[in-house]
Amino acid sequence: MPVKKFGIYLGYPPSVDLRAEGLGRHLAEFLKGAQGRDDVRFVVACPSWLRANILQLCEACNVRTEGLEIISPKSKPLLLQVYQGYLAFKYRPRKAGRREGRLARMRRQLGEMLTRLEGRLVSTRSVPLALLLGSLLGTVFLVFRLCRIPGTVAPFFQRIGKRIQTRLAAPPPEPPAPSPLTAVEPVDTDRESLIARMYRLMEESEAALMRSMIEARDDIAAWYSPTAFWPHFNRIRAPRLMCVPDVVLTDFPTGFALVAGSQLLDNFRHVEKAIIGGEYFVTYSEETKWHTLVERYGADPDTVFVVPHGANRLDDIISVSGFEDNEDATDTYCRSLLRNALRKSVNDAYSSVVISTEIRFIFYASQFRPNKNVLSLLKAYNYLVKRRFIGHKLVLTGRPLEQSHIKQYIFKNNLQNDVLCLHGLTEQELAACYRLADLAVNPSLSEGGCPFTFTEALSVGTPVVMSRIPVTEEVITDPGLQDLTLFDPYDWKDMAGKIEWALARRELLVARQMPFYNKLAQRTWRNVVDEYVAVLEHISGGAPTDHEHVQGLADPGVRRTCA
Repeated sequence: MPVKKFGIYLGYPPSVDLRAEGLGRHLAEFLKGAQGRDDVRFVVACPSWLRANILQLCEACNVRTEGLEIISPKSKPLLLQVYQGYLAFKYRPRKAGRREGRLARMRRQLGEMLTRLEGRLVSTRSVPLALLLGSLLGTVFLVFRLCRIPGTVAPFFQRIGKRIQTRLAAPPPEPPAPSPLTAVEPVDTDRESLIARMYRLMEESEAALMRSMIEARDDIAAWYSPTAFWPHFNRIRAPRLMCVPDVVLTDFPTGFALVAGSQLLDNFRHVEKAIIGGEYFVTYSEETKWHTLVERYGADPDTVFVVPHGANRLDDIISVSGFEDNEDATDTYCRSLLRNALRKSVNDAYSSVVISTEIRFIFYASQFRPNKNVLSLLKAYNYLVKRRFIGHKLVLTGRPLEQSHIKQYIFKNNLQNDVLCLHGLTEQELAACYRLADLAVNPSLSEGGCPFTFTEALSVGTPVVMSRIPVTEEVITDPGLQDLTLFDPYDWKDMAGKIEWALARRELLVARQMPFYNKLAQRTWRNVVDEYVAVLEHISGGAPTDHEHVQGLADPGVRRTCA
């Protein structure tokens, strides 16, 4: 049987851990689904720094790598190697015992330097070298003397730091007005930080190397990019399919500007540039196709395909068998995973107290971004704890430092012992949190498709309440189930009421939601891959595929599923 090859293009920066990203989990499920086909192979093209990251993702998500081909530049850029080496040295494990103070260490190192300079000075026979060594010796001796005087060095460097900070804190020039969508302006490099500018140059160089490797592969029929972050994807001279999950900044510009500033605006321009230069598109929902791509960006509807996700099941990775009571054994295993997860809490002192106890909690798995609506959830939870006296904790998976107002709200309302933020969970720890939670909640204001929360939670037997947003109503169409499951995400009191109702009627809610989940679970990631392959064959001229054919590959009732 002839094997047809398609490419997957990735351009994530070195700082991204795919295991912690929703798009990373999507990629893993996609690759697992593709392994069931003998007639298709996917080749992943990525920057040099992402190769190890992809292999780690595959290992974490149980994706076989023996048949996975990755093409990338052989070695990382030298500057990146130096920087990563510096970080590894800076955060290296320290030996146990009393640490040497910074000032004492500086005095010791300066003393050693003085000894070496003195030895060189008295032994040299060169007048210019003697003058140079003498000036260096005088400078080091002065700093050494300052270090021996208590209370001198810190204020000295603090004054220098304040002067530098004052210079750097000068009001920046007003940012330019957003350019028309048909003429996206290039980024003004004078306004970028040095690090961001250097990364952009390194990214461009890496993308050029990747493009030369890609264009040398005439055995790959078409290329697929799982997101719209990378305008250089459009430079590939081959049929291209770009996924646009969402463009949430267009719906929440103020919220994103408050937390990310000009850097996010720069990224947004790259997304717009990628969309404008795109050829064919795929989305997770009809809402994104029509509201975002067609209406906002003027895309031709015939070039936009809708392929919803498969059900995201977590039960297989935590299920225990071979015992008299497998359910009880699974719960015991999940509690051990929860103990490990609690060690990752930012509430260090409190997590050590609850780590050996059984806690009842509400669970929301998401990063902290403006569209995730975490603050409204905190308001609803604060009301439930202090006015309705529920005994549940709230477990989140984001980092409060990403949005300072979230951290401020938690401390201002004395919720440090009630809101636990567990960042960096493994897939098994995530599944354990879902299983042991009394309720899963998703208050998001906007998503590219129906949130993963619905199928992830119900796959391990936990009920769900969610936001009433278009992409969710596109999947959950039954009015009765909508009334039981959905709340108004813009009204924290409605959210609180739905959460309280669900906690009191947990078994009823599970019984009503499970039949619908079982229907959604019939759509596997193999179905998703089949539809992507049909689209890729169509754009590469290999098959006369139209929208009706792609959307008919699975039963329409099964095809609707949560992303």
